[in-house]
Amino acid sequence: MVAKGDYGYAKSLKRRRLLLMLACFAFILADVLISLIFFQTKKTLFVVVACVMAIPFAKNLIGYLMLIKYEPLKPEEYEEAKKLEEKRGTTFAYDISITDTQGVLFYPCVAIYNNNVIGLGQAGQNQKKKDLVTYLKKVQEGPPTKPRVVVVESLKDMGRELDRLTPPKEDQLRADVKIAERLLELGF
Repeated sequence: MVAKGDYGYAKSLKRRRLLLMLACFAFILADVLISLIFFQTKKTLFVVVACVMAIPFAKNLIGYLMLIKYEPLKPEEYEEAKKLEEKRGTTFAYDISITDTQGVLFYPCVAIYNNNVIGLGQAGQNQKKKDLVTYLKKVQEGPPTKPRVVVVESLKDMGRELDRLTPPKEDQLRADVKIAERLLELGF
């Protein structure tokens, strides 16, 4: 199982949601068929259980549909991101989603370095850059420090942003860990 924030989390979550959805559907179908075949009626406890199983089925269906349009980094992009991580001595969070009542935004890669949050915006989301920055600024609600939030369009731009920053001090490294924890709390 891939941990939240690791590369491949979105793909793993999609697969898990799909499997759970199919398992719930199979259980519902089997439950209703048992009721119809053995009792020749729909008025049994089996159908009540099937109705209750519709709730996790719907939850997983919605979760899968919300995730289907988001694409993680391609393997070659991931290798490029790993090189940036090694060069700067930081770690990136991958497959980050941020949700609220208005929708979901997905960031294939986010760097947290020296009180800066640099997110890679995904092309084709039909979202304005302003919205991408606004959603990512939700990390400011958690830690006591207010990190600078930037959304870039490519890994090269992310590298340029990281090159502009000075290495963090020891106390800032602890604050960066808190920012990373807050970031992972914001999505599914």
